[in-house]
Amino acid sequence: MARLRAVDQPLRRDVRLLGRLLGEVLVEQEGQALFDLEEEVRRLAIQRRRGPVAGRRAVAAELAEVLQRLPLERAEPVLRAFSVYFQLVNLAEQHHRIRRARTHAEVASAKPQRGSLEATLQVLKEAGIPAERVREAMRTMRVTLTLTAHPTQAVRRTLLEKLYRMAGLLEERDRCELTPRESSVNLALLREEITLLWQTDELRRERPTVGDEVKNVLWYVEEVLADELSLLPELLDWAFERAYGEPLGPVDTPVRIHSWVGGDMDGNPLVTPDVFADTLRAHRARGLRRLLLDLERLGGRLSQSARHAKPSEELLSSVAKDAEELPDTERRYGPRTPGEPLRHKLRFMEERLHRALHYVTQQRAGTSVPMPQGAYRTPEALLADLDVLGRALEASKGTHAGLRDVRQVRERVLALGLSLAELEVRAPAEDAVSAAGSFNGGPAPTEGGARLLEVLARLKEAQSESGESACRTLILSMASTAEDVLAAFRCLKHAGLWDEKRGCATANVVPLFEQLGALDSGPDVLRTLFADAEYRKHLDVRGGQEVMVGYSDSGKEVGLLAASAALYRAQVALTEVSREAGVPLRLFHGRGESVARGGGPAQEAILALPPGAVAGGYKATEQGEALDHKYARPELARRTVELILGGVLLHTLDAQPRPEPEAERTFRTVFDTLAETGRKAYRALVWEDPRFLEFFTAATPVEEIASLPIGSRPSKRRAGGLDTLRAIPWVFAWTQNRAILPGWYGVGSALEAFSKEEGGAAQLKRMYQEWPFFRAVIDNVTMVLAKSDMAIAGRYASLAPPATRSLWRRIQQEHRRTRRQVKRLTGESKLLDNNPQLQRSISLRNPYVDPMSFLQVELLKRKREGQAEVDRPLLLTLNGIAAGMRNTG
Repeated sequence: MARLRAVDQPLRRDVRLLGRLLGEVLVEQEGQALFDLEEEVRRLAIQRRRGPVAGRRAVAAELAEVLQRLPLERAEPVLRAFSVYFQLVNLAEQHHRIRRARTHAEVASAKPQRGSLEATLQVLKEAGIPAERVREAMRTMRVTLTLTAHPTQAVRRTLLEKLYRMAGLLEERDRCELTPRESSVNLALLREEITLLWQTDELRRERPTVGDEVKNVLWYVEEVLADELSLLPELLDWAFERAYGEPLGPVDTPVRIHSWVGGDMDGNPLVTPDVFADTLRAHRARGLRRLLLDLERLGGRLSQSARHAKPSEELLSSVAKDAEELPDTERRYGPRTPGEPLRHKLRFMEERLHRALHYVTQQRAGTSVPMPQGAYRTPEALLADLDVLGRALEASKGTHAGLRDVRQVRERVLALGLSLAELEVRAPAEDAVSAAGSFNGGPAPTEGGARLLEVLARLKEAQSESGESACRTLILSMASTAEDVLAAFRCLKHAGLWDEKRGCATANVVPLFEQLGALDSGPDVLRTLFADAEYRKHLDVRGGQEVMVGYSDSGKEVGLLAASAALYRAQVALTEVSREAGVPLRLFHGRGESVARGGGPAQEAILALPPGAVAGGYKATEQGEALDHKYARPELARRTVELILGGVLLHTLDAQPRPEPEAERTFRTVFDTLAETGRKAYRALVWEDPRFLEFFTAATPVEEIASLPIGSRPSKRRAGGLDTLRAIPWVFAWTQNRAILPGWYGVGSALEAFSKEEGGAAQLKRMYQEWPFFRAVIDNVTMVLAKSDMAIAGRYASLAPPATRSLWRRIQQEHRRTRRQVKRLTGESKLLDNNPQLQRSISLRNPYVDPMSFLQVELLKRKREGQAEVDRPLLLTLNGIAAGMRNTG
């Protein structure tokens, strides 16, 4: 059991409270017998973890026997009990993170929380970075977060809303002096929400549609991010002034929100041209409705009379122009706002939004109508009117009379546009090549090529209606040559996505290098592209080249160490090639949430990037499974964004600890050696042993994952074996069986082999202490090892054919080797001794994940024996284990 820190006592209190309320709900809803069964399972699971070591194996056998005897009709409520418990534990942990952040912020003289913007600015000040240099970095910094769907995180919106209300009730208990009656009401409301959770089906009866996934992702933008991003300039100003003792001055929000959901065609046949077009309109409709609410609130606030606050000539002129362009609106609202020019202006702005919304609504309903005159088409038009309001308030001494509200709406528009999130398109490079090859009498395009051309035609329509910001990015997955990019470039031109006056396309082509060969050849691809005259002019006009590096497929192909080395090499080389050519480069990091797919603490990941790889700009995917624990609450979203921005500032200004260039070159050489050893060990198991696929298929629920309704996208890009399996189900399957093999296999062999060389162990320790990249890799491996449970994984391995059992013994040996080597390197006696908060979290969760794993093994046996009605409880185990393990795929 991990040690309990004094600061974590409130977390234990909340977990016990929520657990007690859940117990009351179980008795009320399912009866005492079910509650007693659940408690017996829980007791055995805790004993297996925390009881006398000598008796743990016997307890595990007893737990397995209890669950084996469970009829299916009893298995489901037991699984649901543990699954709901995890939702409540996650909620309590989120609340505790917020509580800890507030504790740091309560005392003005207290040391700021590590990783916060205030702490970052103090580090910059202490490093001797001048205020003006920091100010300029903040003004030019740009961070783009691209939201993606994930098959384990299709949480129904109604459940998100219930959990959000419960979060508010927990906060009320912490932050308010409640009377006895108020406390009683608070508890009653908490129990009511838990009862509603229990009575609500957490599973969809059918596979979620792309539209379902769009709604899920946009919930986080509408309910949380929209407000938080509008407050970022104030947060930046506060942190800057606290550190440097002077105001920051004007600065816009540096964050932009993009999304792939509804635009990602890579291996997903459900993202059709119609779905893509409807997603664009759904984004816009939701965004316009949100902006209408914002302007209505402004109208309620900005009640200034011309008699007491003299309006600017610019404002009066703007209102007169609006009245001329929108005479019906003037007749309807002009008489209602006499002498209130700000409200008068806002009425016209609302009307322009209403007209834009009416157009989008009609389009979604299938009615073809022209864009109404006067409707806002682009964010720039709305921003211009908001700036008129802002300047009018400044001129009439309204700095403290509504200017802050106007600025917040303005920042929301900057971050989200008119559409909540800017949609991006992703398509396989082979589709672009096929589509371009069909021009000028060439052969007909493949099905994928034809779909891409139709999507680009819809994109052209959207840009004609709403400007470039509706969608202006085409990601090419599995890109490997310059011809892939140039083919996509020709497709854009063919679709009419071309600005003749400027001589460039109206969208960016972004190659995604994701396999080892593509990562290594990426720099040569850029050299060829930069030498193409037409494409180079396009880049010069649009301000540079964006390149996406994928952390998922490379890890599946060559293992964690070799993939990490290839990604680091590629980023160094891509940055150097772009610098030599004079072309600004923006790297787009395609990270998953699991370590095997590039996951890990956000700020540490940024600081571990090579020198020059950030340069004020950072773009990364935010996986669907990560949204809940990063963005489910305003305070969590703020903390996440602060960590990212802090990392970008430190890296851009080169203020983080970094080894000298000569030492780093030595470290990179050593890491390449480790990577090659790790690659050989990993490839020998996963790709070169002919029995591995049979073992993997039997010892994980990968086949069952593919057949269950847990995401709109198929688990494979096409029919085939391991090479066609996507990285998400690959990692997800290993997380479900608790081995989490992709996050550590080969690391132990590499560390052990190098440690045996003369001075090797000392060199590795020096690298861990001095090189952020290596430390991030090892710390992430440590976290994965701490989460893994090889005893439970062994139960899954017992499902595999006897002929493959020797593979399991190899896996066990490598796991023991990796644990031993990592602890020697970090100096920990127990894994995660250096991170007690995470150690405690894992210890808290494990006894509740274990019964679901035991049950999943039993259900897999039954399903494979042909027993009917197993799918639903099996899906409950998949979701429950994913919730308990957190970073799953």
